[in-house]
Amino acid sequence: MTPSKILRQFTLVCSCILASFLLSKPALAQQELRYITDLLYVPLRSGQGNEFRIVNKGLRSGTTIYYVAPGDTDEWIKVRTAEGVEGWIRSQYIQEEETANIKLNRALSELAQLKKANGELSAENTALKSQNTRLSSTADHAQNSQANMAQELEKIKTLSAGAIELEQRYTDLLEKHQLMQTEKDVLTAENESLKSDTRINYMLYGAGLLILGMILAIVVPSLKPNKRYSEWR
Repeated sequence: MTPSKILRQFTLVCSCILASFLLSKPALAQQELRYITDLLYVPLRSGQGNEFRIVNKGLRSGTTIYYVAPGDTDEWIKVRTAEGVEGWIRSQYIQEEETANIKLNRALSELAQLKKANGELSAENTALKSQNTRLSSTADHAQNSQANMAQELEKIKTLSAGAIELEQRYTDLLEKHQLMQTEKDVLTAENESLKSDTRINYMLYGAGLLILGMILAIVVPSLKPNKRYSEWR
């Protein structure tokens, strides 16, 4: 065969294979999927072989058993169940690690716990946010109250300064009033003293005039000439 004929035959075979694959693909896509179960029951026998009596009808996959002794070959292992029943089981059904189903259930349980914890943390976070909002509002209110109190304090300081100044002025006026009252009392006393002296002077003047009148009354008659003597002359 010539190279050209071989190439044509190879191309024809590839085309047939490709067409067959393309035609079978829709059929494969229409098939329903199924899965092999991982649930398994393993019999526990009295000896190392299938001919020995079954002492436990079936140990479910994932069941915890205790290693007792190895068998004559690697095919069998002697074990003991949690109930204390001893027997032989094929080594192919035993593994040192937990089964995938147990790990999956534990992971699902841990996931559920994590979801629950996450929900609790989310609720706590929401509560903390709400509390933070309330505290922020309270802080703002307290800050506003502090500002108002500062303003009131400034007013009180201003009023206090005015009150202190007013009290000082009142004290000064009171001292001046007391001084003027003292001066008034002194002047009143001096006035009364002058009035008393004036009355005494008046009394002295009156007494002097009275005495002078009495003297004149005695002296004046003696100064007149005697009538008989004048006639005798």
